[in-house]
This record gives sequence, structure tokens and C-alpha cells, in this order.
Amino acid sequence: QYYAWMLALLVAMLGVFIARDLLLFYVFFELTLVPMFFIIGIWGGPDRRYAAGKFFLFTFAGSVFTLAAAVYLGVRAGTFDISSCVHFAQTAMTDTERFWLLLGFLAGFAVKVPLFPVHTWLPLAHTEAPTAGSVILAGVLLKLGTYGILRLAVPVGLVGVSAAWLPHMLWWLGLLCVVGVIYGALVAWVQRDIKKLVAYSSVSHLG
Repeated sequence: QYYAWMLALLVAMLGVFIARDLLLFYVFFELTLVPMFFIIGIWGGPDRRYAAGKFFLFTFAGSVFTLAAAVYLGVRAGTFDISSCVHFAQTAMTDTERFWLLLGFLAGFAVKVPLFPVHTWLPLAHTEAPTAGSVILAGVLLKLGTYGILRLAVPVGLVGVSAAWLPHMLWWLGLLCVVGVIYGALVAWVQRDIKKLVAYSSVSHLG
């Protein structure tokens, strides 16, 4: 059973990276939650159920906004092909629409990365997950959020925008990232648990 869930997680992660359809991308992105939830919840440490529940709720709550943004973008573009959607957003959508799409995509992807201050699920999930689950979490799963930001949030919401809100948005995003870098590094510095050290160092370097 354990290896079956690990293989299911691998399929979902590969699906995210090879998907060229926006809805298919979202489906695979969400599918990664299910195997990881069971891997932590069944084979994890003493607080595994709380850790699995927190992991699932945090990431799923953010992803609801990402789904709304993906559906709106696909309907407006008339297609869910990612390249066509990005091109449509950059050429045919207003800056206001792109602002809200950016917030929608960031809501889901920032939790998955995770960026400060929505990182609080990560140390517990890292600590309670079995070692193989921690390795997958640090090595690949967190990078799905980063990939989503680079694949969708940046080209849809930031590239080619000349609105007055753009410098403020970039300033706040930069501030949160810098705070995450420093905070994650300082907290990692004092850890005595190797898994928590990896978790907070992940917050730092992903920031």
C-alpha cells in the first residue's frame, strides 16, 4: 500500500509538469494532495493525523481560488490550452482582470511553495511524514508551487502590465519573500530536529 501511494504521488507530480491544459494542470496539482495525505496520515509520526489534516486544509483552501482563476481565464479565452490562455491574458484582458487572476493563482501556489506567512503547515508535515515522504515533500512537491507561479501567475499577472498597482504588488511580494528568506534561515539555524531544519531551510531558499 505504501509503495502504491508513492507511485500515485509520482504520477500526479509528473502530470503537473507535462500538462498543457489548464484544467488538467489543476487536476494533477490537486491530486498530489491525496497520496501525500495518506502517506503522512497512515505512516507518519505520533501527530500524523493532525499534520495530515493541516497539510490538506491549507493547500486545498488556497487551491479553491486557483480553480476560480483558472476557470475564469479559460472561459474568457475560449480554450484551456495554457499557452493560448497566457497569450490571451497578455493581449486581450484588462489590467484589473489580470490583477485578480494574479491573486487567485498566488493564493494556491504560495501555500504550496510555501511562502511566508502561509508556511505553517510545512514544519509539522515534514516532521510527522515518514522519511521517504519528507524527501518527496522537500525535493519535488514544494517545487510544484514554484512551477505554477512561473508557468501561470507571472506571465498572466505580471508580464506586460503597466498598471499603477504593479510596483506595489512587486514590492509586497518581494518583502514577503525577503522576510521568508531571513525568518526561515534564522529558525533553521536553531533547530535540533533534522526534519524541521530541512523544512525551515526550504521556506528560506524557496523565498
